Amino acid sequence: MKTFTFKKSTLLFTMLSTFAVLITSCKKDEEIPPIVYGDAKFTVTNAVAASGPQDFFQNTTKISTTAIAYGQTSQVLTVKAGSSDLYLKNEGTTTVTASLPVGLETDISYTTFYYASPVGKGLITGFANDQVAPAIAKVKVRFVNLGGLLTNPINVGIVGGSALNSNLGFGSATSYFTLDAGSAIEVAVLGTTKVTSIPTSSFVSGKIYTVWIDGTDFTANAHVIQQN
Repeated sequence: MKTFTFKKSTLLFTMLSTFAVLITSCKKDEEIPPIVYGDAKFTVTNAVAASGPQDFFQNTTKISTTAIAYGQTSQVLTVKAGSSDLYLKNEGTTTVTASLPVGLETDISYTTFYYASPVGKGLITGFANDQVAPAIAKVKVRFVNLGGLLTNPINVGIVGGSALNSNLGFGSATSYFTLDAGSAIEVAVLGTTKVTSIPTSSFVSGKIYTVWIDGTDFTANAHVIQQN
């Protein structure tokens, strides 16, 4: 599963800069064209149950127009591709709740999450979206485990059918699965027979979805985001 790429380290940047100077000193008549980045697209989901609404920033620029409460997903936001720092802040304040240095690709769409570690530290993660719609009567679905308070990893499967993923760990995402529209999906925490069912009405033909999972102890909660 393709995620955000982190910005290069200062040491590597310094080495590359020195190398570039050597090249330009040897070939002064050759110019290295600058890298020009365009835009990327984001949605931001607040997956921290104990949090207040969040404002989303790229570097010092506020990107979100409306604060994002727990369980909510922002509208599609436009951000600058290339290297930058992402921040989430409590609504209307300068209090940073999570940050992440990233390298974003031009014209790529990302599903982004604010979530919390098992000890309550605010974190940001994101995954590049599949932007190719499935065939008629099919859906594409992937699953993300953001359940820092769940006792164990999770299993995901078709009700009465095969497993889609076993032992999905905290902070991890599956690849996309192409399923029949209206498939009945269930999620369970390892070590329990307690099952969380996702209604068949959640998945409409021709659509692409991300399902993120949180919860407490052995009880998993599933949240469905439609991407297209």
